[in-house]
Parts: sequence; C-alpha cells; structure tokens
Amino acid sequence: MTVDPPPPASASSLTPMMPYDDAARERARIFATAAREHAAAIGAPPLLEKPINAGRKLRVVCVGAGFSGIHAAVYLPQHVPNLELQIYERSDDVGGVWQFNRYAGIACDIPAHSYQLTYADNTQWSKFFAPGGEIQAYLARVADHYGVRKYMKMRHSVEELLWIPDEGKWLVRVRNLDTDEMVEDKADFVAYAGGALSKPVWPKIPGREIYKGIIHHSAGWDSAKEEADGVDWSDKTVGVIGVGSSAIQIVPEMQKRAKQVVNFGRSKTWLSGVFSPDVLAQLGANTKEGMNHIFSDEEKERLRDTEFYAEFRRMVERDLGSVHYLTHRGSAMQTAIRADVDATMRRKLARKPDIAETLIPPFPIGCKRLTPGPGYLDALVADNVNFVRDDLECFTEKGIRTKAGEEFELDAIICATGFDVSSIPGFPIIGLDGVNLQDAWKDEARTYLATTIAKMPNFFSILGAQSGVGSGSLLIIMEEQVAYMARALNKCANEGYKSLVVKEEAVASFLRYTDAYFARTVFTEECKSWYKNGKMGAAKIRTLWPGSSQHAILSLRHPRWEDYEYEREPEYDHPLAWLGDGHIPVDMDPAFYYDDLRSRIEKTSFFID
Repeated sequence: MTVDPPPPASASSLTPMMPYDDAARERARIFATAAREHAAAIGAPPLLEKPINAGRKLRVVCVGAGFSGIHAAVYLPQHVPNLELQIYERSDDVGGVWQFNRYAGIACDIPAHSYQLTYADNTQWSKFFAPGGEIQAYLARVADHYGVRKYMKMRHSVEELLWIPDEGKWLVRVRNLDTDEMVEDKADFVAYAGGALSKPVWPKIPGREIYKGIIHHSAGWDSAKEEADGVDWSDKTVGVIGVGSSAIQIVPEMQKRAKQVVNFGRSKTWLSGVFSPDVLAQLGANTKEGMNHIFSDEEKERLRDTEFYAEFRRMVERDLGSVHYLTHRGSAMQTAIRADVDATMRRKLARKPDIAETLIPPFPIGCKRLTPGPGYLDALVADNVNFVRDDLECFTEKGIRTKAGEEFELDAIICATGFDVSSIPGFPIIGLDGVNLQDAWKDEARTYLATTIAKMPNFFSILGAQSGVGSGSLLIIMEEQVAYMARALNKCANEGYKSLVVKEEAVASFLRYTDAYFARTVFTEECKSWYKNGKMGAAKIRTLWPGSSQHAILSLRHPRWEDYEYEREPEYDHPLAWLGDGHIPVDMDPAFYYDDLRSRIEKTSFFID
C-alpha cells in the first residue's frame, strides 16, 4: 500500500519571534497589570490577556474506530491545535463494520479504489470490489502508518453520554469489556462515529431456539475461523435467509463450498451487474459479465504508476458520481438503465425463469439499495442451489418450514437479515434539558446537515443519520464531516465559546428541504427499504443525504455559523474579547501571512520601472 501523508495543518513555518524566558514573562505581566489599571481609569473594558487565536486545550472523545474514527484520529490532531483525543472502540481491533463482519464472501459493493481514504491510496487491491478482510487490513495499516493507535482503547464500550451544562462538558461512561469495570471520562466535544451497521436483526419467525443445526447471523459469523478449525461444508445443505446485500455475497460463496444451498427470499431486488465497465477497460481488463474483476499482476504494476493511477482513480469517482440522476423519478437515465438491467437479469436467469419473475421488482431501480451482486445470479441457476420464494412459518429442529407447509432439512442456516438501521443510539445520549437522543429519535432521526443535532451541544455525528448515499461515494462525505467538526472546534477554541448547539429552526428547515428533495426521487416509491427503516411508499427518508455526495461536500465546506447558538467562556466577557491583547502568539512567525496572501491570486512576474 502506498500511503502519502496529508498536508500539515498550516503551510506556515513556525519560528519563535524571541526567547520567551521568565524575565520576558515578568515584563509582560507588569505591562498587562499597568494596561488594566489604565483601562479602568478611563472606563474602558479590560482586554483578555491572551494573543489572538491563542486557543484553549480541547478534549475530544470519539465513539468508534472504523473508517470515521481512524480518519478523525489522523485529521483532527493535524488541524486543531492543543487537542486531546480519545477513541473508544468495543471491538478487538480497528475496522468497524469490516472488523465486525467476517462472513463467507464478504466484500464491499463500491469499487475498492473509491472505498478508501483520499490521502491513503492502496493501488494493490486484489479485486475491483475488495474482500472485507482486505479492507480491514487496509484500515489497520492506515492506523499504524499514521501512528493513531495511541489515541485508541480497544474493547471499551461507551455506555452513556451525559451533557453537564455548568461545565460545558460531556460525561462519558465507558465499560472495559475485559474487566467489566465502568470508568468515566470527560470531553469538551464528542464525535459519534459508531456506524449504522452494528445492531444485527434476526428474522422475525419463531422457533430459532429449537433448531439443532449450525446457525449464524451474517454479522456474527467468522468464516475464516471455521476454515481454520477445519469445518467442512462439502457434505452440508445450507439455508440462506434473505436477498439483501449480505445474502447475495454469501450465496455464491456457499454454492462453491456446500453440497446444496437453499436461498429463502421473498423480497424483490435489482442487481446491476458490475459497475464501471469503462473504467476497467482502461486497464485492458476482460472480466466475465457479472463477475468481480481480479486484478492481474500486470494491472497492479500499471496502477503503481502515479499519473496513471491518479487518472484511474478520478475515472472511478466520476463513474460513481455520474449516475446520480438514476435516483430521480422518470429520468432518461432511470428509464434506460432499468430496461438494460431488466434484460440482463432475465437473460442470466433464463435457466430458471421463475426466479426472474420472483426477483425482478415492479419499482424503479434505486428505490432499494442497488448492488452489483457479482456471481449471485450465476449461483441461483446452478444445479446445487434452490431458490424458495414462499413465506417462512418457523424454524424446526431440523431446519425451516414454509407457510406452504414444506419443510427443508438443513445442516446450517445463515440469517442474512441485516441490521437495525433506525439510527436510534444503542446507549443513552442525554443532552440539554435532559433530552435523551434515544427517545427524541424514537419516531424520527432529526439532524442538521447530517452532522449536528438540536439539544446536543458540542456533538458531531459522523456517517450517522442522513449521511448515506443512494449513488456516489460515501467516504468523501465522512471526510468532509470531520473537516466541518474541525472548523467548529477551532471556532470555539479561538473565539472563547464553551459550547455551540444547532438551532431547532435550522434542523426543521433542513428536514423540510430533505422532504422536498426526496419527493422527486425513486426512494419514496412503493418499495420496502432500509432507506425508509423498512417502511413502504412515501415514508420520510432519514438515512440518505438529500442530494449527490458531491452536493454534500459543497454544503459542508462553508459552515453557516448563524445556524448555531453559543455560550461563551466566562473570561470572554464581551463579543470581541477573542481579539485578545493585540498580539499574535509568541511562537508565530511575524511573516506568516506572506505566502498565504500571495496564494490567493494566481501569481505573475512583472516589474514596475
């Protein structure tokens, strides 16, 4: 992996103006005392005896060490002076969903060269859609390369967050999962980066406890460990419940391993085939239709070329971003792609056309999450796979019985039935006026720009509610959310604010905009999707960003500080106290502005006689 460090927080070199020894400090103290006495004599308010932008030390607690937590650990210390950072992660290692999920066939359904941090390029992915283990290993290498593990405590589960108004701090209660000891921490700010896919949901059919065979939820199945223990699937009949993104990865893998596979699926879903064929063509790739491209040694070597890789990466990003109009009702792109995908699915399922009638939806492409599903349709028509569309009645001792009365004897059952995506936190988060976010979000998750929340001061949600994407790149939104948080931290540190909290009316305005936007999209059509928390039809969308991922970046880049309420630190006793004592910090280069000002306008060389 080639990892290039991000630029430093400031391009200015910091060289001391003068030695700031004890004698200098004493002279400064005497001068400040005389200045205050003179100000009092003429009736002027005293100055804050600090240089401008001196800032104060801030402590940030981050919940989670997945993509968001790792990036926050890299970015925030470089861009926020005087920062203390502590990250709590309940798992054994970094990686978030990629550490938590280890089922057979796990992979990302976004091209690998986009599903990575913008400043930490891996040119050597094994496949176009990277296996989950590779993604977790990539994140571990990023954490090691940037030395951010020092900020992290593994196997520490945050159990409660409580805002203390008088102190302007969050009380953080954390359980050490190795000792079961409950410890307390305090933070000026919180980055809530626990991830959406962390609370597995089992199928809502009775009798699971009486089944005698092997049973896993996809989120709790470590297939690598079973392989290491010598578990042999070749003589087993395996049931897979679901046709979502996990199931369509598991079925092809189990089709190759098991004697027989029974895929239980009533839901309808579009399978797009492999994204980005034009991008792969730039490598001269020749991949079988619908399969995940495996990069050859020659292709990997070509991707090591810096200029070629940069253009390849841009092509991947453009390809992902260019399909945004697919998500708009009645668009020409929606019509054309739907016809193409429909024809492709029917052709690939021609051996078992009844599956096509069950699987192909009546609703537009994108209403439910669109996935490429490499190999899934090929697996469904294989001789050792049976697709069952009947509703399930219950588990039995030996397997599963359908409501049609047919019982399937199964040696193992994999429940690929997804996660609770309601956005309700898994632990109490109690903000202003005793508001618990668990209660406030029971019926509806309400955010401002998917990043801040009313009644939750100094609290930033990273890749939480309203942050998902129906098209485009997810991680660029995450990187911009962390940058937004850094701007807020610096504003509070430099301008003397103890806290900031988004106004209720700003949240309400954002949600009105969100509802108006989604009314024109396919997401509110008649389908049951996790975008609507499992609801049908025109339910409110509180999972996706209302626009393209590029739109999200521009929306977050220049914060509207007027949408926030502030509480000042006591020593900042008037609005312009942040100007300090008329001086810049003592360790700042007096010519700090020169390169910055020159860079604002394209430079030319000319002489004036």
